[in-house]
Amino acid sequence: MRIRLEHVSKNYGALHAVEDVSLEIPSNEVYGVIGKSGAGKSTLVRLISLLERPDSGEIYYDDKRVDNLPKKELIQERRKIGMIFQNFNLFSSRTALENIEYPMEICHMDRKTSKKKANELLSLVGLEGRGDAPISTLSGGQKQRIAIARALAVDPNILFCDEATSALDPQTTRAILALIKEIQKKMNLTVVMITHQMEVVRDACTRVAVLDQGKIVERGDAREVFANPQTAVTKDFLFNISNMKNSIIRWSNEGGHYTLRFRGLKTQEPIISEVAKATGAVFNIRAAGVNIVSGEEHGIMILDIGPDAETAKSAVDKFEKLGVKVEEEMDGSV
Repeated sequence: MRIRLEHVSKNYGALHAVEDVSLEIPSNEVYGVIGKSGAGKSTLVRLISLLERPDSGEIYYDDKRVDNLPKKELIQERRKIGMIFQNFNLFSSRTALENIEYPMEICHMDRKTSKKKANELLSLVGLEGRGDAPISTLSGGQKQRIAIARALAVDPNILFCDEATSALDPQTTRAILALIKEIQKKMNLTVVMITHQMEVVRDACTRVAVLDQGKIVERGDAREVFANPQTAVTKDFLFNISNMKNSIIRWSNEGGHYTLRFRGLKTQEPIISEVAKATGAVFNIRAAGVNIVSGEEHGIMILDIGPDAETAKSAVDKFEKLGVKVEEEMDGSV
């Protein structure tokens, strides 16, 4: 199901939580919305998932406007939505299987059918045979798998993941993201991942929108955003993911006036040698590393270029002709 927002705004008093957001989320893919704390992510997901109405603007599922529906129709649309949360939101008084059955009970599905479907979903999320387990005996990753199964119980068209991996360790996060991607392909779902973790975008999303102070400041193919970030907010996210995942190895804390960003096969080519030979430039490499984004390699290198400004400019021009993005940073940050 395709989701479209047109000039959507939501205010809480003087706070402009979401301001004039227009966004299109294609059907049948994993779309990321990333922003720092206070950027408006939670408000945006509540608007898109029809938990709140916007103060202005319009929201469409495919070509149907849904933000202005009467209550009864709104409830029907909400039943097409699955939600996964950071804190799992499971019932401690119910077993794993009974938690999955809960949405089906609300829809008055008969017990035999709901139990059969719940067991099928347990198998889908890799917890076959754990239906009788009390929630308190499950690990964080297992609890999130139960939450995913429960979200799928009503056969949704859209799956929202609101900081779904924030409470998990890195290894479990990778496993949950792989599971969500697998389920998305099997069920042809539109998955919207709301997150402050750039590694979630890197590992799971095909497209991304960057939210800052209630506004979309950057959007596009995830690989392109990683390779050529346009805003300071996005660059800051990339800098922090590099440090967290140790994908950037820095052996000098000094210098680093230029940042080079390579993409795809460019990471395998001897471009530094080629530029040095063509321009006579000399390089002092301060840091380098590679990330994998949607199956594509993205390299980054932080360096100084000499021996003089004129030669450095010639080298930068040559890099850009070869398809390498060059950013000049006075402080040497990524």
